[in-house]
Amino acid sequence: MTILNFKKTFSNAQHMNPIRANGYGDADFTVAKAQVKYETKAGTQEFPTKDVYYRTDNGQPIAIHGKRYKAVQYPDMIDKTRDMLERSDLNCADIKESIQVSPNGGMCAVKYTLPATSFKTPDGDTISATVLIINSFTGVWSFDMSIGGEQSACLNGQVFVSNLANKYKSRHTNQLNIDAGIRMLAKTANILENEIELWHSMYSKEVGRIDTARAFTLAANYTGDINELLQDIVEYGKPVNVKNKALSHLYDVYNNRYRPNFGANQWAVYNAITDWSTHAPSKSKNLITLEKRRTEQATTAIREWLKVA
Repeated sequence: MTILNFKKTFSNAQHMNPIRANGYGDADFTVAKAQVKYETKAGTQEFPTKDVYYRTDNGQPIAIHGKRYKAVQYPDMIDKTRDMLERSDLNCADIKESIQVSPNGGMCAVKYTLPATSFKTPDGDTISATVLIINSFTGVWSFDMSIGGEQSACLNGQVFVSNLANKYKSRHTNQLNIDAGIRMLAKTANILENEIELWHSMYSKEVGRIDTARAFTLAANYTGDINELLQDIVEYGKPVNVKNKALSHLYDVYNNRYRPNFGANQWAVYNAITDWSTHAPSKSKNLITLEKRRTEQATTAIREWLKVA
């Protein structure tokens, strides 16, 4: 098993300063709040328990929230993450920063990929550590920060299943502490080592048709007849009579890519699920929300399947 050495022998300032110079992209704005008002025949009325949050650059309203709502400004969130990455034991050489913002600015996802902080999977591929921060002003998303990984061969987004400490999540209330989420980065070394140990054990554990079907039905949220699905698998090796796009994708990549390469084991099943959550086609126009939903769905399914949550 690959053992990581995170003893810091480098400076990250030279790697993070170019990232800072790029600015904030589409996230380069702040929001402010104002009392909700409305017009009646009696004149202008105020809604005392609600505020409207609007962009200060163009005045566009984004959402209405109660008085307990606590906004996290995108530039502040990005600055604090960059600062912590620079001070961390993670090697930020060749770091990549991706900033995605929804059309009206209501949702934002920022992903950092760290090629120099990498490790080997059981099959010999290389996984780069990733840090993902998700935030919104709409109330659709909580503030969410998670540590993960990205495979170089297939670009699957790896979900971490052995340690719930890889995620900080909080609603936008007075309980939200962005600094607590940022400090989670200091635990990255232990989180990565625990996950690598689990992945290597998965590679050595064989799975049969029933166990594989159980994993895939959890990932696909399939609630149909499991016996009908198993009959398809026995006869055809994939769903035929059972119509489910997620199941079809899972069995397709498992049978044609991961099982031939890795064998019929938990690692192959795991990779089929992360392939689906990362690459499966979708008609959704909101790719940020889609990726977030699928990643959470895949993580929950794998944890339930392995019973490590």
